[in-house]
Amino acid sequence: MLGWLGGLHRDAWRDAARLGVQAGVAGAVAYVVARWLGFVDPFLVIMMAVTGIERSVGGTLGQLAIRLQSALAGSLLGLLCLAVVPGGWGTAAALGLSLLVIMGASALRPSWALGVVPVVGMALGGDQGPLVETATTTSVGIVAGGAIGVVVAMLVWPDRAEARFERQFRRALRATATRLSDALEATVEEGREARVAEHVSAWGEAVWLAQEAMASAKFVDREGMRRRIEALRELHDSVIILDRAAGAEAAPAAGEGMRGEVEALRRETCEALTRMAEGRRAEAGIGEIDSLLSRLKAAVDAGEAVAPEHDAQTAVAFGLREVRRTLEALIEVEG
Repeated sequence: MLGWLGGLHRDAWRDAARLGVQAGVAGAVAYVVARWLGFVDPFLVIMMAVTGIERSVGGTLGQLAIRLQSALAGSLLGLLCLAVVPGGWGTAAALGLSLLVIMGASALRPSWALGVVPVVGMALGGDQGPLVETATTTSVGIVAGGAIGVVVAMLVWPDRAEARFERQFRRALRATATRLSDALEATVEEGREARVAEHVSAWGEAVWLAQEAMASAKFVDREGMRRRIEALRELHDSVIILDRAAGAEAAPAAGEGMRGEVEALRRETCEALTRMAEGRRAEAGIGEIDSLLSRLKAAVDAGEAVAPEHDAQTAVAFGLREVRRTLEALIEVEG
């Protein structure tokens, strides 16, 4: 039942531990601050502090901005709605109209979604005290919680979005090398699976996490991050070409003429990706890859295979040329 825990990447365990520690500290601090302020609900401050903590400091800063917008939008829209509701209509009508407006607005501006908190507070408490005071109290609780979350994220086991991007991007490079190795091995060995589900999933997860970190990054070159991800995606598209070529009835590169060159290309291309994942330069391998591709082309041209076997061999050669092209582009983007 718990076997899936063993398949979690160490980054997932690290995130779980860090978010747990940060949430515990944020909740405790929020409770103390709320009791010290005296006029805000501790539950609201704690919830805003804990739920605003993201995987990176940049993501938590983004959540604070969302809470500021929500507090302002919810307070203003709530005041407007309650101002136009006739006094004799009662709390239910005020609540219904206020929620109709704020949820409609949040559909257009998702960053206003938490505005429902001050809206509900004003609708329920409008008969018990001044609306402006209710709106102010609720908004202070929202913003205070968000601010506490940011401070905790910056001081307690911080993880910057740009550092997180680098980790996940290097993980994606290793996952791409694994995918490429699987595809090329399937072209030379009968019965090998080109698309190993676990490896495909690992690649997708690493790229998704890198994109998430990029979206959360503040005050850095996000355009450079985007170019790196796009270059990696193009390289992975080349791997997909090899996946399809490996799907032929017989392993297309199993013959003696192609097998040695394809295996050598697998080693060189995967080694280049591994070097980049380790933060080392990879340009030196391009010359050897070019030489191997030339020999592979000669082997395909000299072969006596007929369609569809020849078509599959041509697809392998084309896929490897695309791998070389996109690999060089990725190396250039990496600088």
